Amino acid sequence: MKKRLLSLALSAAMLLALCLVALPSASAAADDSTGAPAAEPPADLPDIDIHSWEFRLCNAYNSVAWYTPEYGRIEGQGLDPRVVDAAKALFADARAAGFTIYMAQGFRNIEWIETNYLRTYVHCERDPILTAKTFPGIGVNEHQTGLAIDFTDERKNAANYDIFEDPEIFDSELYAWLLEHAPDYGFVLRYPEGKEEFYGVACPHAHFRYVGVEAAKYMTEHDLCLEEFLMLYDPDAVFIPEHGKLN
Repeated sequence: MKKRLLSLALSAAMLLALCLVALPSASAAADDSTGAPAAEPPADLPDIDIHSWEFRLCNAYNSVAWYTPEYGRIEGQGLDPRVVDAAKALFADARAAGFTIYMAQGFRNIEWIETNYLRTYVHCERDPILTAKTFPGIGVNEHQTGLAIDFTDERKNAANYDIFEDPEIFDSELYAWLLEHAPDYGFVLRYPEGKEEFYGVACPHAHFRYVGVEAAKYMTEHDLCLEEFLMLYDPDAVFIPEHGKLN
């Protein structure tokens, strides 16, 4: 219980600090308001409901709190069961194309996130902001949703229950294949470089997220991260701090 309360206190302190630093004052917000009408969304936007389960938003600024998905099993790990068939097809086709591919991390439960957050907190000399930049905690770690997969081409990294580290994946043929073909199965690269202002802290590995085929192809074609895509439907669907990035 003490560990759980400490984790909650640290997470709350970190989020409060971020909000106090990031949010503009009421007067500044009023000054920035132009009263201009919102821009019309692109005519070719897919006809989807962004409130559906596959668009559940989880990032450094938008928490899913204690959400836990139903449990589906694949490659020796967990995943939201509604994503399992798509993931199985991706793995099968990647292997048929000659690639070595494994799931390094799929669903991670709250207890795993809590344990590693506290471990990182100690490693970061008990600095909650530095910890948040290093390891996303409860509510802001996308593996908690059961919709994300970290891929690897190294067997030693398969079903990795430590914090996954494989920077060499970016230079692999598998990674290039995933960038091109993952949208065919409904997955997108979750944290495109240069878009940190939208999501805050990025997972630095081959971290892909399920959003459905139609949305995945649109996001890839138009070079959009998940937050940008959701904001095309509703500008208020995503909270983004005024002053930008955590990292």
